[in-house]
Amino acid sequence: MLIVGCIVSCSKVIDIDVRQADVKYVIEGMITNEPGNCLVQIGRSKNFNERNDFEKISGAAVHVFDNDEVFELQETEPGRYENALLNGVPGHNYRLEVVVDGQTFNSSSTMPQLVTMDSLYVSRGPFGQFKFATIIYSDPAGANNGYRFVQYVNGVKEPTVFWENDEFTDGQSVTLQLDASADEKDDPRNIKTGDEVLVVMQTVDEPVFEFWYSLRAGGGDGDGFAAAPSNPLTNIVGGALGYFSAHTVDRRTVVAP
Repeated sequence: MLIVGCIVSCSKVIDIDVRQADVKYVIEGMITNEPGNCLVQIGRSKNFNERNDFEKISGAAVHVFDNDEVFELQETEPGRYENALLNGVPGHNYRLEVVVDGQTFNSSSTMPQLVTMDSLYVSRGPFGQFKFATIIYSDPAGANNGYRFVQYVNGVKEPTVFWENDEFTDGQSVTLQLDASADEKDDPRNIKTGDEVLVVMQTVDEPVFEFWYSLRAGGGDGDGFAAAPSNPLTNIVGGALGYFSAHTVDRRTVVAP
């Protein structure tokens, strides 16, 4: 069994451009293997030193294409577009088209095969002072998989970007501790006895993995609309920021001992 540290894992070097940039549209889109989970959010970016209250963009035309089928997403609240009838299928390639204010943005993403957690438990960190969610999963051989993990403690989302790929773990059993960098006993990131911990495991394609990897490298967190001092790599074509992700989802919940 191979023990891998999430934040210190090796990956290729990606240069991050840290600078003030023009205001741009930000598109955060996803389709998953879960029923009715097709969602696109559209906002407008701000510079890193501005307040983090992004403008939500209404009135866009949003469509997702699955081969020859086209699905329109309806605006359910300002800046949020959904289609409850579109269920993602592993192996399918999905294309996103967003038309807003006369501009067109496109993206595509291929949904990988589902990879599930073998187990989820809470264990102490290297120095024994703090508790963290710990996952075991089996990486499929030869699939070039990337993963993103989202953690909730008592319903509150942990903003840290947890990622992993199989560059050095292809086909192996992986034990991964989600180190949220707690540094004080009363740090809210420190999981305590009785806390309910939910972990969502996403299996993502390579362009989406590079988005999350570069977001973390650039100092951002797990909210695609949150400001970071640099723009992460995007798979959106046309000049917008953000990502469109067709990914599979596996969920597990545990109560901390």
